[in-house]
Amino acid sequence: MALILKRAAELQEGADGRGVERSLSEIQEIAAEVGIDSTFIAEAVAELRRPEPRVGWLGAPTRFHDERSVPRPLSSSEIGELLDLARAQLGLHGEVRQVLDGVEWRARSALSMCILTVVPRAGGARIALTTERLDQAILIGMGSVGIGLLAALGGVAIAINVTDNALLASAIVAASAIAGTVISARALWHGVADRWRTKTRTIVGALAERAAQFSGRDTPLSS
Repeated sequence: MALILKRAAELQEGADGRGVERSLSEIQEIAAEVGIDSTFIAEAVAELRRPEPRVGWLGAPTRFHDERSVPRPLSSSEIGELLDLARAQLGLHGEVRQVLDGVEWRARSALSMCILTVVPRAGGARIALTTERLDQAILIGMGSVGIGLLAALGGVAIAINVTDNALLASAIVAASAIAGTVISARALWHGVADRWRTKTRTIVGALAERAAQFSGRDTPLSS
């Protein structure tokens, strides 16, 4: 359905020769006609407005974030179950504290920091997880320096064969070291970043799915 509506909008825009501007309330009214709750429209707008994560010289972010909404409030016991599931998924114990009207769980390992929040939102709840792997990125960067030094040795061999100019030879060696360090660090970190991006989304998806299963219970709800 989403693909059909998207393509239909593109075809209409092409036929009109211009785009059609809609307010948020108008979009919510249109969405309501096809059974999409206005809460999720507002959520989609917020996600589109969210700035892209900073990438830096590693070529991939060191912080990963995902969040989902569930259409009903969660009780304290239900939130506790979600926290237990997050602990199991991440293998960390962490600490729980009340933050404003929600619950925040923080856990740190030797190489990472994880923050999970569950807060009430418009008759439902918002589940958000942030995982930060900055320490691991620094470790990979330091390890890549060794690869850069090996590349510098290769640069020495090249410099000996191509020039007698000491300044040019130094530049070749330095460029080899820098290139070896940066390229190896980026290649290694891309693999780590892809795994943690996927893992963060998978965990949040599992938490949201578990929260949706609570709807069949007859337990009292609280916001």
